[in-house]
Amino acid sequence: MRAPTLALLILLPLASLAQDASFYSPGGWPTLHQGPDNRRAVDVEVLEKRYRVWHALAGASVLTAPVTSPDGRQLYVTTGLAAGASNLHSFSIDGELLWQAAPWRSADEGVDACAILSSPIVDTDGDVYINDCNQLFAFRPDGSIKWILPLPAPREDDWAAAGDHPVNAFTTAAFSADGHIVGVTNFGDVLVVDRDSGNVLNEPYRLPAVLSPYSDLVPMPESLLEQDLMDPNFREWTWQLIFGGMMRSANTPAIAANDRVFIVGSSARAGIGALWGLDLVTAGDGLRVREAFSTEIGIGSGSSPALSPAQDQAYVCDEEGWFYAIDTASGEVRWRVQTDATAGAAAVGADGIIYALQDTRRPVVAIAPSGEVLWQSDISALSRALPSSWLLGDPVGQANGNPVVTNDAVLVPVIFGYELPLLGATVPVTSHVVALDLRTGAGLSLLAPLPDDSSGITAVLPDGTLINSLGATLTSAVAPLKPLVDWLLPGDLEMLAARGGIQVALPLQE
Repeated sequence: MRAPTLALLILLPLASLAQDASFYSPGGWPTLHQGPDNRRAVDVEVLEKRYRVWHALAGASVLTAPVTSPDGRQLYVTTGLAAGASNLHSFSIDGELLWQAAPWRSADEGVDACAILSSPIVDTDGDVYINDCNQLFAFRPDGSIKWILPLPAPREDDWAAAGDHPVNAFTTAAFSADGHIVGVTNFGDVLVVDRDSGNVLNEPYRLPAVLSPYSDLVPMPESLLEQDLMDPNFREWTWQLIFGGMMRSANTPAIAANDRVFIVGSSARAGIGALWGLDLVTAGDGLRVREAFSTEIGIGSGSSPALSPAQDQAYVCDEEGWFYAIDTASGEVRWRVQTDATAGAAAVGADGIIYALQDTRRPVVAIAPSGEVLWQSDISALSRALPSSWLLGDPVGQANGNPVVTNDAVLVPVIFGYELPLLGATVPVTSHVVALDLRTGAGLSLLAPLPDDSSGITAVLPDGTLINSLGATLTSAVAPLKPLVDWLLPGDLEMLAARGGIQVALPLQE
């Protein structure tokens, strides 16, 4: 690991100035994890609000967070539909379709299906930046194209993720402190791009890491995202990206106020993951990417790094549930704690408390900035909204999206249903955005019903509006069981069907 420079140590305390110099849209949710530090912390109260909802894009899986224009009145949403369809959509906050990108026809024409795992990012001018498998696009607010940049092509020894279609995509780009676009591709190519011209500013750089192994931690269900929910040619790439398999990077970078870039990926050793700290250094008329540190962690992390409010710690998790706090200056592991957390991105409150998703019946764990586990959530009381069954037992809840923290609650999307151990599945019956108590993790309320599983992030706008992607990953995976499950369920309950799209819940005026 390289020791931090004096200039870096001087700059680190300036982290609080990051938002003052931000080039992100001020509309409430301009990128996948809400800001450059990936914290997903929103200064709003939601518990006393009531909502009216609208839905759009039914029939298409949406796996990442819709994002907002500078005035918060326009949404941008990505899908992964097959050739002949559009995969970038713009809606008004009230549900009117404003425009769509032109239908894609080939690898070089239109926004292709790889857009499904990237949120657009929106700048202060309202321009929208989105990548697909092999290109980075800049759109103006009216949908006209500003520029298109080819992404680095896969190399001969890279995984052929979708047959003949070239795939080397960003997993959502970010804005640097200077307003440049920074992205890291699946195979580890780092690009710094000028927002105005679309020109690449840095010398070529690829993470000096080996490809992560093929992820078979969770086998891909045969029915996953079928029924035209996404282009079937890209399902395996999507599944591997979710679990960090066959790639050097499968996550959104975090960028600190001093322009240090943090990315989770594979390491230089086979079977080991890493948090990379990268600096953008002036080199002649351009920039050079310089490795500050590489800190080894467990393999298989789909965890975009989240920074502490002071930006002195970066938080990541691996597939074995180890949760790490890593010093952002030195790269040293300050602490790690064993949890049941999934390899997803954590939320970090203004008080520094970290909230991570767990793949258990206690779906969120809260961790102090010092590494102490404060609580694991308990949503058993909310599960009782469904009846017990003499055949299937008591209902259960299963979170299916990363948490977000507001001033008065932790929000997480949850599926409620019944376990079918013989079939190896939990069948979904209802879906809700659930509010958890900040102090104890107790389930407080079913804040908003959802018509499908979320599989993503609940974007929360400054007025309390809730925006949910409807990924349909769980509902499509168990879809073949529906006739049998409907017969087994108590009363007139039915298993949720795969629907997809987005839901927007607007606060009712008091």
